[in-house]
Amino acid sequence: MNWMNEKQSSTEVLSFSEYMDTFEQDPLKECRPTFEYLIDMLDYFGKSNEGYFNLFQLEHNDAGPVFGQKQVQKSVYQNLINFQEEGFNNKFLLLVGPNGSSKSSIVRKLMKGAEEYSKTDEGALYTFNWVFPIESFVKGTLGLSNKQIDNDIKSYAHLEDNEINAILQSELKDHPLLLIPVEHRQQLLKEKLIDNPNLFESIKKSYLYRGDLSKKNRMVYDALLKSFKGDHSEVLKYIRIEKFIISKRYSNGAVSIEPQLHVDARLQQITMDKRLASLPPSLQSLNLFQMHGEIILANRGILEYSDLLKRPLDSYKYLLMTMETAEINLNGILTELDIFFIGTSNEIHLAAFKQHPDYNSFRGRFNFIRVPYLLDYTQEEKIYEEQIQSLKDKTNFEPLTLRTLCLFAVMTRLRCCQSKNYTNKKLSKIVNELNPLEKALLLSNKAILPDRIDLESKQFITQGMEEIIEEFSNDNLYEGKFGLSPRDIKKLIYKISSSEKNITFIDILDELSDLILQKNDYDFLNMNAQGDFHHPARFIALLKEYSLNEFDRNLRESLGMIDNRSYEDYLKKYILNINALLKGEKVRNDITGKFEVCDDYFIKEFEQSINLKESVKTFRSQLISKLGAYSLENVGKDIIYCDVFPDITMALQESFRAEQKKLIQKISQNIVFYEYEINEGTKNSSLSDKDRDQIHLVIQNLIDQKGHSHSGALTLIKYIIKEKY
Repeated sequence: MNWMNEKQSSTEVLSFSEYMDTFEQDPLKECRPTFEYLIDMLDYFGKSNEGYFNLFQLEHNDAGPVFGQKQVQKSVYQNLINFQEEGFNNKFLLLVGPNGSSKSSIVRKLMKGAEEYSKTDEGALYTFNWVFPIESFVKGTLGLSNKQIDNDIKSYAHLEDNEINAILQSELKDHPLLLIPVEHRQQLLKEKLIDNPNLFESIKKSYLYRGDLSKKNRMVYDALLKSFKGDHSEVLKYIRIEKFIISKRYSNGAVSIEPQLHVDARLQQITMDKRLASLPPSLQSLNLFQMHGEIILANRGILEYSDLLKRPLDSYKYLLMTMETAEINLNGILTELDIFFIGTSNEIHLAAFKQHPDYNSFRGRFNFIRVPYLLDYTQEEKIYEEQIQSLKDKTNFEPLTLRTLCLFAVMTRLRCCQSKNYTNKKLSKIVNELNPLEKALLLSNKAILPDRIDLESKQFITQGMEEIIEEFSNDNLYEGKFGLSPRDIKKLIYKISSSEKNITFIDILDELSDLILQKNDYDFLNMNAQGDFHHPARFIALLKEYSLNEFDRNLRESLGMIDNRSYEDYLKKYILNINALLKGEKVRNDITGKFEVCDDYFIKEFEQSINLKESVKTFRSQLISKLGAYSLENVGKDIIYCDVFPDITMALQESFRAEQKKLIQKISQNIVFYEYEINEGTKNSSLSDKDRDQIHLVIQNLIDQKGHSHSGALTLIKYIIKEKY
């Protein structure tokens, strides 16, 4: 219970002169409007090597990580930079995308980041309240106490509660610098920011330079100033500067407005409040009003309009003037605001809004930021890892399972490449031949390309990646606007985990086969097929082949057989030997440096391993001719033999696969006996110790090296033997 002994930092409460000392120490930090504050907040958390803002990857109890959406993060940040030009938040940012695309999650992370930042020294925020001491204190005594009071006290900021008669709060969280008369404040800011002209130019356009106190604070200030015959220092005695923490939970500088109807700001008269009857006589005659509502609570912070376009237009029409002037009119009282306005909407409501006669008026005040579903399956996987981890006690998800599911989700969100969108016809032809799975893999890992694509085509794709990614970015039917949503995937994960103890990609494919029949529940199932695109049945067929090939690779690697050949060195050695043989020369031994006769045994072993069918003489001659032609076309370039002769490289690899295949076929003959022994807990079968140990080694390698469970490995081995062997 050490927290019980902790005391609040003394810097939480300051007198006005103490705050000015703080200001002198770091004027730049104290002069930040909201847009500067949020820029610094994002910079404070930093960026990853991939260009993501770290804030969105952090774990918070009430704001989970947001994966992917790099472009959205960049757009939000760029808009904050743009606000510097205007000196205030002059645009309403509306995040638009399909349901479940993480729009609200992005806003929550911004709010949470601002909250965490406001707790640090770098992100400390200050406002002020008015403190009025008890009457006897002002006169020099504490009433019943014999303690004498210094009549020359400089501030009432640090009075104890029993020495205070009343406190008037600054509900708008007015900035303490606004207490300085405007002409003096402008001169002060000019002097303190002289070494940072860019920030000064931005601040000159902001409320900190040209603005004033809110109406209530101005009335109190002027009344006290009149009472003290123009002595500002006497007025400032009543000021208590306080640090405030941004908090969505307590609606302090981070507020969400839900779509239901209500007023966002309102006034309440407070002069008649009996609790404030002991205010100084000079204030009791004032007609003071207290402001209430979400906009007031959000000032100097973030205000979110959740599902903005679900509300009747009249309920947010005031935003037009607010975004233009940074002011709100409450019953004739103009109040300056410093708020970062952000909202969310889905595509359906935005489409309806665009048909409204007033849409053009709003378009100039709004910046629309698309938040599509993810197109990178590796980022999509991260969304569900925590969910799968929480189900670990009752359900095990085998390797490849989540990948298969996320690849299917991405494939449902993609469109077929269109030739008209590409200026380079060669690139257009190549990308048009990609199927949905190949495109999904390419978008997730820019280096993954099908084996059937030649080296030149791969270079075209690498150079044109940006064009491929951005192909539909300006299209109304952009990629990620439709498809299976993360919410649907989470439901599917819970559903399948409730009925299966061990889940493999086979189970996922079976579940997806049922899902694609539910056309009334999923709009993407009703899109017209374009080749393999928008063709869910083909998605499943492609994923089955892909997942089988991936597990086949894992299985082969788990056999314990090692291919010690370096294909590049192996091929190079063969070329050097046949070249020397054809010329009647000797071959230099790289180890001894001596020239030796050609290795005839090696040459024959090589040709046997690639299962050579044609004439040996013709084959050798064609190889040397092809190598000569390549050298002439690529003068000065190092020769990579595997690139020059990819077909021979594949033949070499296939020869090793043939050896692996024989062993897998041997396992297939014995797997039934092995499973029988496992289930019965006995070794009383016809399985030999050697065969049993071989199967056990393979399964153990799949467990240790690939992360499978014993049951999952056995299930998948049986499945792949049935499908491929």
